[in-house]
Amino acid sequence: MSVPAFLSGWLPSPSVSTFGPRIDQMYYIILWITGIIFVLTESALIYFSIRYRRQEGVKAHPTHGNNRIEIIWTTIPALILLYLGFASQNLWSELRQPEKFPKDALVIKVLAEQWLWHFKYTGPDGVFGTADDITVDNAFHIPLGQPVRFEITAQDVIHGFYLPDFRVHQDAVPGLTSLVWLQATQLGTYDVRCTQFCGTNHYQMRGQITVDTPDDYKAWLANAKAAAF
Repeated sequence: MSVPAFLSGWLPSPSVSTFGPRIDQMYYIILWITGIIFVLTESALIYFSIRYRRQEGVKAHPTHGNNRIEIIWTTIPALILLYLGFASQNLWSELRQPEKFPKDALVIKVLAEQWLWHFKYTGPDGVFGTADDITVDNAFHIPLGQPVRFEITAQDVIHGFYLPDFRVHQDAVPGLTSLVWLQATQLGTYDVRCTQFCGTNHYQMRGQITVDTPDDYKAWLANAKAAAF
């Protein structure tokens, strides 16, 4: 769904994940609905304020409303909310229900702490918790076109793992592992942000995610392994 050019400066930048356009479409549908309703209601408020203002010699006429109008303006919002609820739930379940995740997804463990992001990859054995695990801080890489599954938790307080360009957001909660996945559609380097106020240095908790070609990703991972050992 397109938007006027004058709005583009404060709307989200183009998404770079497979689910991004669907999330953006839902956002713009809600934006248009609420924007139109806002204009209509404020216009009506101004009109009625002027049309029925107090005037000398004019008596107020009490009214008890109109049942038909009440039913109409109750039914229409209810139907809109039902549509948005079903549409968003279907999208949410594809992003958050593990049984719907791609089976060939690359798994990255994300550990948040004050005030760092830790990203862990498996080594050649493909198993976490062994000596060849690879951990990098704040800046990490993923391959273009391959599904990536994030297993997210926190060491101390609640943090917010946010990849704005990918339309991914998930709170990192101590003692709880949360799952979400994405598939990148464009090469480049993008921001990682924390959306929860996690302490005095919250403003420093920023990182970077780089989307590489598959070959460049393998080269980066080999270098990261060499640096770790």
